[in-house]
Amino acid sequence: MSFLKKLLEIVLKRKILFFTLVFISITVFFLLIFFQKEGSLKIGKEGAESGFINLRVEIPPGAFGKQKVLKITRLSDEERKLYPDVFVGDLYRVEFADGVDEFALKPIRLKYYFDAKYLRGENYNNLTFAYATEDGGYRIIPGSMIGKDERGYYVEAFTYHLSVFGVVLRSAGFQKHGIRLLREAVNSSGPAVLLVPGEDPTFEGVVKDNNIWETIFPDRTIMTYEYALYEPRSLAYSEMYRSFIEKEGRRSFIDFESDFLSQEILKYSQYEFDILAHGTGGLIVLRMLQRHPEVNNVRKVVLLSTPVQGTNVVNPLYFSSIFYGKDPEVLEDIFGIEWTKLKMLTLHIRNLIDTLGEVVQEILPDSQLVKELGGFSRNDVEIVSICGDTPPYGVDVSGTELERFYPEFVKGRGDGFVSIQSCRVGKVEQLSGNFYDLYSREENVAYIRELLKYEVQVFSGFRSDDYEEYLPSKNPELSEESAQKVVEVKETEGTEFPVLPVNILFENFLERIRSLELSSYLSGALVGKEVYIATESGVFAWDKKVLDKKIEFFKKIEDYASFVGEGDIFIIDNIGIKKYAPFPLVGDISDALITRNAIIYARVVPGGVRYYLFRNGAEKLIATSPGTTVRMKSENGNYLLITDGEVVAIGSDFKEKGRVLSSLFGEKVKIVDASFKDDAFYILLNDGSIAFVSSSRSETKNYGLAVPKKVLNFQGRILVVYDGVILDLSAGKAQRFDRGIIDVFPGNESLFIVFDEKVRVSVEEWWLSKD
Repeated sequence: MSFLKKLLEIVLKRKILFFTLVFISITVFFLLIFFQKEGSLKIGKEGAESGFINLRVEIPPGAFGKQKVLKITRLSDEERKLYPDVFVGDLYRVEFADGVDEFALKPIRLKYYFDAKYLRGENYNNLTFAYATEDGGYRIIPGSMIGKDERGYYVEAFTYHLSVFGVVLRSAGFQKHGIRLLREAVNSSGPAVLLVPGEDPTFEGVVKDNNIWETIFPDRTIMTYEYALYEPRSLAYSEMYRSFIEKEGRRSFIDFESDFLSQEILKYSQYEFDILAHGTGGLIVLRMLQRHPEVNNVRKVVLLSTPVQGTNVVNPLYFSSIFYGKDPEVLEDIFGIEWTKLKMLTLHIRNLIDTLGEVVQEILPDSQLVKELGGFSRNDVEIVSICGDTPPYGVDVSGTELERFYPEFVKGRGDGFVSIQSCRVGKVEQLSGNFYDLYSREENVAYIRELLKYEVQVFSGFRSDDYEEYLPSKNPELSEESAQKVVEVKETEGTEFPVLPVNILFENFLERIRSLELSSYLSGALVGKEVYIATESGVFAWDKKVLDKKIEFFKKIEDYASFVGEGDIFIIDNIGIKKYAPFPLVGDISDALITRNAIIYARVVPGGVRYYLFRNGAEKLIATSPGTTVRMKSENGNYLLITDGEVVAIGSDFKEKGRVLSSLFGEKVKIVDASFKDDAFYILLNDGSIAFVSSSRSETKNYGLAVPKKVLNFQGRILVVYDGVILDLSAGKAQRFDRGIIDVFPGNESLFIVFDEKVRVSVEEWWLSKD
């Protein structure tokens, strides 16, 4: 009997266990349904993605001292009314399930999928993450990035704290990225002043329609480097950064921008630069000089409040432990600092961390980037690093426990972002001021102006007296004013009449016919009677989109055009556009010229550029050139392979017809573009000069035109394109335009000129007179 009793007890226990498990399963099932209905979700594993519908949140390992569980709730329509109406789509409250709010030690990744109808275009940064503030407002999360994956378009951002999050639709803005000319001082012989801002947007010096730096340097060309440190980032910009991350195997926004800045400076190789950089912008400049020794047209660099050895101000660990969630009035008793100043200190630090986002990790004193900068060395560039001596808002932590954590807030040692120790590189100076006003104080401006002064080169005369001024007798209508610009020609027996005109006259020889506005532009060509334009989003037949693909290597070849669209070769001829064949090449190709039966392509390698011919399934090295930039084009049956160090002409049989090195024209001279006519080269140089080189002679002329762009062999004429000027060498005349020129490509009896319209581009057809 006792045996049966025990057996019955075991059966009953197992039934209880079974029913208990069933009950738990059913309860969990209904709880999940309930939570989905309410829009909530809990995730119990740190580092895993969490999300509901449109929002995903990813906590990196080590972001918190212990495992944290997230709860994400979609706000109801009623709750939504409590928040600003600037948000589009759903709003989500993200909080910790344990109710304990903490500041992350590493950035939390937010990813929000939005309706594609809100995307203005690949180059527009009109969408950004934002979070709701306690006062009923909202704050943009700096550095938001737009992306696209198999699920759709999304906005991505990084934050260190939780809140109510959503996406804000801004007015459509075209992404600014690169060097922008603010003021061209045509008659100045001094280096151009390039501004590279950091966390403080006022450093750019914009006051209404003026710029204070133009007043400080009235005789200098002024440029600024525009990039999205705190601005939202467009899809195209973000994808470029993601490609950098994939290539480098690490996240470094500073190095990404340093690489891009180097390309921009090389584009403006006709200029010598003095660089004035602030905050993190200075790190971009230093890394550019460290990673790119080929950049050799920088004379001086002045750094203001640049954390070369890192800064403690943005350390999330310090902020989380000392300030986050703490009452400033309580902290006043602990640290002996007035609570109002502590509150300003807290706001200052949090604002910097919010502004920098993931970049915070790069400027901490023990970061990999800071360690690598420890080996910085560029003896060819003079560098002066300036630090302020006064923390902002009257805060001074001297003599308190905070002095150990934040030397940047010790009066006499720091300026609220860097200390005199952390800004050390090159020659170090400490001036009066804080992080926000260091660059604008009158006495400091005078010092910076003195640092960047230059001596005007005085003409010392010819070395011999066998030169005479020469003016063509065919121009009796030349005024005395226009005759001031003369060319010195050595008068010897048998001297030929110069090929390049001695002087140019400005007159209007082009007349506009029609115009088209587009959001972007890559290249253009007239094929038959149809104008085809390649943009970042596809190909247009004038104003009608005919192909929706990412375009590469778009070029006019004889009577057709060719390009690559997402892995396939396309040909455009008189019939129209058609897929021709798969693109057979892989790897990092800088440029390619695709004919119907062969491909010439270029790879940039250490020490120069290699050109290959791919034909019949095999590749062959056909030429090598010095240089770092590549431009290839087809022109009147020849192929021109152009780097900044050399131009090579290849015939239709892919055999070399001639080449010219840039060193022929001087040590620092670079080639911008070239044309090949009657076995002679017309070469455009980075200082604006034009060179004619044949087997028997060479000439070089400079007509004082800046920012050279392109050379065209059009109907037997040689046309030279500058930023706002088109020069007809054959006729010795030039026409000015009131807008910057991006590109020019030939039609039949007309030219198609692409103008920069700031947020868009215009493609305009201009009739060319035959006079």
